[in-house]
Amino acid sequence: MNDLVLASSSAEAAALDEVKSRLAEAGGTLGTLAANLRSAASSPVVGELAGNDQSALVDFAEKELLPLAAAFSKAAGGADAVLATLAAGHLARLGDATKALEQQDSPAQMVHAGARLQEAATTFLDQATAVLVPALAQNPALTLAGILPEPVAAAVGGGPATGGCACGDHDEPGLSELDTRVIPHAIRHATIFGALEGLTSGRGILLIANHNPLPLLAQLEQRSAGKFAVDYVENGPELWKLSMVRN
Repeated sequence: MNDLVLASSSAEAAALDEVKSRLAEAGGTLGTLAANLRSAASSPVVGELAGNDQSALVDFAEKELLPLAAAFSKAAGGADAVLATLAAGHLARLGDATKALEQQDSPAQMVHAGARLQEAATTFLDQATAVLVPALAQNPALTLAGILPEPVAAAVGGGPATGGCACGDHDEPGLSELDTRVIPHAIRHATIFGALEGLTSGRGILLIANHNPLPLLAQLEQRSAGKFAVDYVENGPELWKLSMVRN
């Protein structure tokens, strides 16, 4: 079913796409920040590095994930009792997981709490995309336009490169794979941009695609001119791999 059928109007269809892109970007950033924390905690030099990445993930949860969950909880509360219960449950779990991560003071505990937060956030983002958004879009008494809070820049920790996005195994030194072939086409670019937003200076991802991602690179230049160093590691004809490192 396409978005025009799901939405109550053409304006709502456009808002539907915008909301889904916002959720996909949040998921991409979440993956990067969680991977940063795991990498820092396993580094020979832990402590400050892990603390920085812990703070970055907590900050992102407080400034982006929790406001998103709160917005859906508020919208669902005026639409449907079942949806309201579902959204409120996600908001509560995210809040608990964020507080738990913030309270940890050892790298091992940070990683465990970070995984809990990532699981809670991923479940929320998936169900928001698959259940909450379509249901709200079909309700003529609601409008998706303006339903979400203003976005904030990703909070990223400092320190040298210790990892990237949690989307695959390591291939190039210091990089993690982001395999675009397994990301749905409709949210692919948004997910990638979100993953890149979570990178600190010197950190990067190894982007894998089954075509030369020139449209993506053009969009990246428009959004973040000069912020990323992009190099082709493999240039077709069947597989393309690009190193994308934040300057």
